[in-house]
This record gives sequence, structure tokens and C-alpha cells, in this order.
Amino acid sequence: MTSPMITKEIHPHTYVDPAIVANVGMQGPDTKNYVVGPDKSSKVKSGLDSSVETSVETLDIQVERSAPAVAFPDGGRQAWLCVVGAFCSQFCSFGWLNTCGVFQEYYLQHQLNGYSATTVSWISSLQTLILFTGCLIVGRLFDSYGPRYLLLAGTLLEVGGIMLTSICKTYGPILVCQGIIASMGAACVFNASVGSVSSWFKKKRARALGIMSSGSSLGGIVFPILIRRLTVQTTFGWTMRACGFLVLGLLVITNLTVTSNVTPRGKWIPLYPRDLWVHFQDTNYVLLATAFALGFVGFMLPFTYIVSNAIFHGMNENLSNYLVSFLNAASIFGRIIPGIMADKVGQYNMNTIGITLAGVVTLALWIPAQNTGSQIAFAVLYGFFSGTFVALIPACTAQISNIQDIGTRVGLMFFCLSLTSLAGVPIGGAIIGNAMSEKRWNGMMAFAGSFLVVGGIFHWVARVKLVGPSLKAVC
Repeated sequence: MTSPMITKEIHPHTYVDPAIVANVGMQGPDTKNYVVGPDKSSKVKSGLDSSVETSVETLDIQVERSAPAVAFPDGGRQAWLCVVGAFCSQFCSFGWLNTCGVFQEYYLQHQLNGYSATTVSWISSLQTLILFTGCLIVGRLFDSYGPRYLLLAGTLLEVGGIMLTSICKTYGPILVCQGIIASMGAACVFNASVGSVSSWFKKKRARALGIMSSGSSLGGIVFPILIRRLTVQTTFGWTMRACGFLVLGLLVITNLTVTSNVTPRGKWIPLYPRDLWVHFQDTNYVLLATAFALGFVGFMLPFTYIVSNAIFHGMNENLSNYLVSFLNAASIFGRIIPGIMADKVGQYNMNTIGITLAGVVTLALWIPAQNTGSQIAFAVLYGFFSGTFVALIPACTAQISNIQDIGTRVGLMFFCLSLTSLAGVPIGGAIIGNAMSEKRWNGMMAFAGSFLVVGGIFHWVARVKLVGPSLKAVC
């Protein structure tokens, strides 16, 4: 006996996992691109023309008949070596970005002590903007040529940018070298790794991406400790050079191990606005992008201001510098454990929980945190739930995307996030202001937590649009 079909409108450029269809059933308006059904005898009628019927022979959904079939090994030596290399790339890209709170505090007390917190925060905002905005171009380059040249170029740019920062003394050069050049390299290695890992896994994709992204959390632990200790024992210049050599060594491993399971097109495909607009005609993609974009307004604020806030509330300066490490240590577990669970209960389901609870923790725990214990508790809990949120972004995007377009779709998603993230940190700095009163700090925290919660609500809406309101649906 076949299960009843649930009418759902599917955009012709959206890939929908067959597992979702098996749970809820779907039919779409474009039967030339979709073949859906529970068994061979079922019929699917076009939502646009009821006279058109398509025989259903498989449970697969074909997004583009011209796209070659891709076999997902979901394991094997080469696949897991790719995860190892991608782990190293995340350590060097997003892990480096996770140190923004340490650099924010250091610059305000040393080279850039004559600048406001809002002005200095543009360095970390620009890093976030370029890391994610660059993914738009890098994603198309990945789909066209694969990861090899992107990883090489990214290594040269990121290491070069960090080394150049080591000789910078003023705001402008630091903004260019750390904020722009190094971030361009990070964007290359970050997006190339995400696309490569996604191409090797399907059933275990969330798990693999979670392990991969935990590299950024480990980087967020190691870099702050390294920076704090070396700036005391030696100069800022040699601190940055030590970080640069560490990044170089890890990215050599990345270049040797990261490969794609998908044969690249082999030629550059021009990126026109109309090519991007096609994806925004997909309601599922738009809802997911909206959820992530809203969440990212508040996402980076705890990373940026947790150290300054702790010092404001009287925490020992040496101990406060470890808060970013506590946050990132918890984020390792927040990326791996929910990633494993997401393969069973669904990426959308798990990420809705992650982003919502990140906002709840910010509102319920960070605002009233007045002592060392509560500050550490917030760092650990926020690290865990925010880790879930960011780790599952590629997995959720891949779930509704054709693997041949994974680089472009993920890159476009991160481009959307970059715009709101760029606005979030300076707005938070403006709310705090130079006075840094209790009221202003609470206002910034409420701003961050509210946007995370609203992002969680939109994520639930995206999930309902995809599979309906049933809590039992795996999505």
C-alpha cells in the first residue's frame, strides 16, 4: 500500500533528499525535472497541467537530467583524508576568525588605543564579510575547476596577509592585511573544503561536516592562547609570524589531502546576476537564507565582545582572555555531537534547535552574568549551541541543492550571511558606545539574542515549508 502524497511546491533548481520524500511524500509543478513517488505504480500529476502524468519508477528526485550521476562513497580512505584536510583548513580559516574578540581587546589596549570600539570592530567585521562574501566567487570557481588551485591561492593569501600584519603599526595597514588579504585566502580554503567534503558524503554528510567544522573551534582555542602568551613573552610582530607559520603547516596538509568526488566542469562559467536570481526563486532556499542571515546578525557579537564584557564586570584580565577558548572548546562538541544526531533526526530539525537555544542562552544567561562563574557558563553553553548552528549551515544547504551546484549554492548562502554579519558587529559596538555602561551592555546582548531567536523561528518556518508541521518528519 502506498502512502498518501502531500502536495508541496518544489522549485526546479532545488534538490530534495529522497529520505524526506519517503517520510512525507511530495509532488511538484515541473514534472520534466522531478520524478517522485513511493513505488512504480504511483502517478504524479503536474501542478501546472493536470493532464500531464509521469510514471514513477524510483524514489529519486532528478534535479537536472543533464547533470551526471554522482555516487557518494560515504566513507573510505580518500573521503576521510579529505575530512582531515578540511579540518585543518577550518582551523586556519574560521578558527582564525574566531579570535576576533582577543584581537579586539588587544588592539584597543595597544596599537589602536586611540580608536573607538566601533572603529576597531570593523577589522573583524571585514574579516567576516570577506570570508563569506568571497565564497560567492570561490563557490563558482570550485564548481568550475575543483579545489586544487583555490587551496593553493588561499594558502598564499592567508599566510601572506598574516605575515604582513606582523609589521603593521597603524589602523589602515592592519585593516588591509588582516581584514582583507588574509581573509581572501581564508575564503578560498574555507569554501573549497566545504564543497569537497560535501561531495564525498550523503548519508553521513552532517557528521562529516561537523567533524570538519570542529577544526574552527580548535583553532579558536589554540590561537587565543597562543596570541595571549606570545604577546606577553615577545613582540606582536613575532606573535603574528608564529601564527603564520602554524597556518602554513596546516594548509600544506590541506593541499595534500583535500580532493573532490565531483568532476569539475573544467571551464569558467560566468557569474551573472540572473544566474544567482534563479536560486532566489526557490522558496525553500530563500527561507533558509533568511533564517541564517537573521541569526548571523547576532552570532558574532559574543565572539567579539565576550572578553571586553567580562573585564567590564570585574573578571581577571588573564582569565577573561580564556573565555574565547572556553567558548570554542564547547563548540567542538556542539559541532560533532549534533552533527552525528542530525544524520538520524534531520539537519533542519537539529539546526532549528541549535540557533534558537543560542539565542535563548544569550538572553537568559549572558545579560544577567555578573561574576566569573556565570560568564564561563555562558561561554560554554553559547559555544555548544552556536557551534551546532554554524556547522549545519552547509549540510542544510546541501540538502536542498544539486551536488553539481554545491559550491555556488553554499557560497551564495554565506554571501547573504556576510551582509548581515557585517552590520551586526558595528551595530553592537555602537550600542555599547565609549561609555560602556551596564545599560548599554545589556542592550547589545538583547540585540544579539533577539536576532538569534528570530533566526530560529524562520528556520522552523523553512522546515515546515519543506516537510510540513509534523514533528515526526526527519528533515
